[in-house]
Amino acid sequence: MKKLLMTLLLTFCIGCTYTLLNETNMNVSAKSTKETIMIDAGHGGYDVGSISNFDDYEKDINLDIALLVGKQLKSYGYNVVYTRTSDSVSWPSDNKKDLQARCNLAQKKNADLFISIHLNSSEYDASGYEIYCDFTNKTTVKLSNSILTQLDQLDYSTNRGLLDTNETPLYVVANNKVDAILIEAGFISDDSDLYYLKNYTNNIAKAIAKGIKKSLN
Repeated sequence: MKKLLMTLLLTFCIGCTYTLLNETNMNVSAKSTKETIMIDAGHGGYDVGSISNFDDYEKDINLDIALLVGKQLKSYGYNVVYTRTSDSVSWPSDNKKDLQARCNLAQKKNADLFISIHLNSSEYDASGYEIYCDFTNKTTVKLSNSILTQLDQLDYSTNRGLLDTNETPLYVVANNKVDAILIEAGFISDDSDLYYLKNYTNNIAKAIAKGIKKSLN
């Protein structure tokens, strides 16, 4: 009887250990599959970006969108890092050093993707959203199209499509060792785009985050 109890106890302990190890391995595996995404709010600090007809600064709207995109991605379980989370920036007041610092941060944080948020501007009548990516990079082309599909569903402006950074070089894409795209979420110079960008910021952020998620899935 004593031997039987010892055998049962030993079997139980082995079973518990196996289950614990199995669950731990599953958790590690699940965690390792979640990408790290860097969200870059364009401009900031010394650089206000474009200015609207009502004196809105592009840097402020970019930051609002970026933080909300990050919040939504975190709710999906992704690891999110930012180039900035306020108007205070860590880099010098020099455009090239500014842009290189953002690229360096992406590499330092071991980001899998770099998503830069910007707004367009024009002295002519123009509106809509577009995304810059490297057309030779299948990952970023897929990612960009997925985001555009989600923005289309908001029906707030015109889809201006994808732009190839091999033809129109952008520093944070061309000089980034991380897969990178740059989103122009609308025209700050267009009153209709601006109204939506300011009053329905969360809708735009959720659409961008959902596009990222669908692309990665």
